[in-house]
Amino acid sequence: MKQADPTPGNDPKPVAGPVPRRAGPLQVAKTLVFGLFAIGMKGTWEKDGVRVTPGQIVVGALIGGVLLVVAIISLVRLVLRMATA
Repeated sequence: MKQADPTPGNDPKPVAGPVPRRAGPLQVAKTLVFGLFAIGMKGTWEKDGVRVTPGQIVVGALIGGVLLVVAIISLVRLVLRMATA
């Protein structure tokens, strides 16, 4: 029986399938929302994990954080305005 050659660089190259295209803004937002609430199916997570890049996640999280802060501030202003009227 022949043993594998231990020298580096002689590793068999994995067969690569088609390169998945990058996720769009809606797919990134959906992934972040489902990740926030820890919901989703295993197949969805595996598919999204391949398509969404780390940079897209960071930018999406920053935008989501800003939107959350703006929504909370707006809600507080609305409640204070209604309470003083």
